[in-house]
Amino acid sequence: MREVTPPVKRVLEIISEKGASSWLNALPLKAQGFALNKTEFTDALNLRYFRELRGLRSDCPCGQKFTVTHALNCKRGGFVHMRHDSIRDLLAKLLSRVQNDVETEPQLLPTPEETASENTADGARLDIRARGFWRNGQHAFFDVRVFNPLSATSLKSSLKLCYSNQEREKKRAYNNRVMQNEGGTFTPLVFTVFGTASRECSNFLKTLSMKLDTKTEDKNEDAICWLRCKLSFLCIKHLGMCVRGSRTSNKNLYVSNDFANDIADARL
Repeated sequence: MREVTPPVKRVLEIISEKGASSWLNALPLKAQGFALNKTEFTDALNLRYFRELRGLRSDCPCGQKFTVTHALNCKRGGFVHMRHDSIRDLLAKLLSRVQNDVETEPQLLPTPEETASENTADGARLDIRARGFWRNGQHAFFDVRVFNPLSATSLKSSLKLCYSNQEREKKRAYNNRVMQNEGGTFTPLVFTVFGTASRECSNFLKTLSMKLDTKTEDKNEDAICWLRCKLSFLCIKHLGMCVRGSRTSNKNLYVSNDFANDIADARL
């Protein structure tokens, strides 16, 4: 009988979360981004139960041993940033349907030295600002974080505590600065790499979905059902990118900046 290891226990915990199985229930509609190719589907199913993935490289171009856990964390290749940005852009687009004043990557006002916040750097930015989301006329700031619940550090704590720790870290960095300087609210939007959300993030998604349902006159919970499914597919596609995508670079490959001159030099 297969031993139930900590990673297996963790993925079993994750798949019991709301929205974690949405991608399995949806029809493969390409127009909505709900379609997976054979490799993406097979990898997603194996990762769901932390089964071995076949055909992976042995070493990462960054120099470390290539494992699934390393692939989900490694910033080489830009896949981690792409995963974050895709979620940010989706949420910003949906926010713009229910709020008139929405901005991505807003720059925060300079902060005085006495501000009790860890991030006091000039030019600091958050992911999204939406005026009037929580309260009429008030700026609401949001910052997305996607973390790997299978990392060695995360496996030392319960999933609930991992969510709380990620939220607290974001709040230590920005909450006081936003409240004191911007007169606004700050909400950390914490997701796992599988698309499941923390408590505060779930509250945000529910509120956003209620506003969308009201705006479109759809039935209650139509928007939240679609949104959870969309987030699930986004994260699954980026799981595949992290695990299968190329992290090698072609920095030494010559590409012409002046075709006419290079043709003359080469006597073509």
